[in-house]
Amino acid sequence: MDKREFVDRLNAVKRIVVKIGSGVLSRENEVDEETIENIVDNIAEISKNRQVVIVSSGAVASGISTLKIKGRPTNIVHLQALASIGQPKLMEIYRKYFKKYKKTVAQVLITIDDIQNRRRFINAKNTIITLLKWKIVPIVNENDTVVIKELRFGDNDNLSFQVTNLIEADALIILSNVDGVFTDDPSNENAKFIERFDDSLKITEGNISKLGSGGIGTKIEACQRAAKAGKLACILNGKTKDSLKKLFEGKIRFTYFEPFIDHTESKKSWIASCNPSGVVVIDEGAKTSLLKNKSLLPSGIKKVFGGFGRGDIINIEDEDGLLIAKGITNYDSSEIEKIKGHHSNEITKILGYKYSSDVVHIDNMVVIEKNDEQV
Repeated sequence: MDKREFVDRLNAVKRIVVKIGSGVLSRENEVDEETIENIVDNIAEISKNRQVVIVSSGAVASGISTLKIKGRPTNIVHLQALASIGQPKLMEIYRKYFKKYKKTVAQVLITIDDIQNRRRFINAKNTIITLLKWKIVPIVNENDTVVIKELRFGDNDNLSFQVTNLIEADALIILSNVDGVFTDDPSNENAKFIERFDDSLKITEGNISKLGSGGIGTKIEACQRAAKAGKLACILNGKTKDSLKKLFEGKIRFTYFEPFIDHTESKKSWIASCNPSGVVVIDEGAKTSLLKNKSLLPSGIKKVFGGFGRGDIINIEDEDGLLIAKGITNYDSSEIEKIKGHHSNEITKILGYKYSSDVVHIDNMVVIEKNDEQV
């Protein structure tokens, strides 16, 4: 894939994550509102025909700016306190500039525990997806005020990949304070710019931000992980005026990472490789629907085996014990026991609430069309 093809594919995506680093959002120990305004202008433009989620650094830098502190403290408690001061200020700045476009912003704070806990994972995902459906701009940050060092993502570059994976975005764009990846520190005149990143390249760690917790290494790692998950990923200079608009026009220098496999294939492969937490048995009508790439509704479920939670991977079998599909369930085993055999419009009456009309959505399912092996 060359640069032109990367840009063409980027223009075709429907959901992206834009990570904005501390080095982009700050200038001389102050929040750089001029740059933030320009980035907001760009996001308002590119979000006209796609969904955009922002992963924003800058809470600690904003707190440092508010208290007029010189340098970044190393004490984790001090960093947490500064984040609690800076986060509201940072959100207010975003809110002010998105208001020009009549766009509402929402703050989403996440910890590594939310990602590792399957139920919290699905709840966070549903919240962000709902905000996007409502055309609200989610602004995600690590919950710096409550996490301890052992639970930190370590940097918002890693967080940006986790969010990209969480919401099943098609692309990850990391805005840095340099043009992309170089063979050495960009201040070194012998450093060469790398347009297409190759995993075999040996990069000297340079350009460690004084205000952020990550360097170019964490940005490369985040993009590599995104590419291995089948997503487009790139690093560019967010300080450059209209950098995002120029990216989609192919008129700016950036480093791109070629996706390994198709995103959909990657997700399906992941589901297929997971060990199931339980089993639901379906009738012939549901089996026919699944083989036609339809979602699994509660009306087609006959039996439930195992104690599993919402968001777990389950096997879907026919009454002869043949594996028909595997998928991510929207309801736990006790809830399915209550709604099995019932129409979707009865779910709220039975449970008192409703997560979804389907038990397993086709987008979260791998259908096994031919399988003669009993499980």
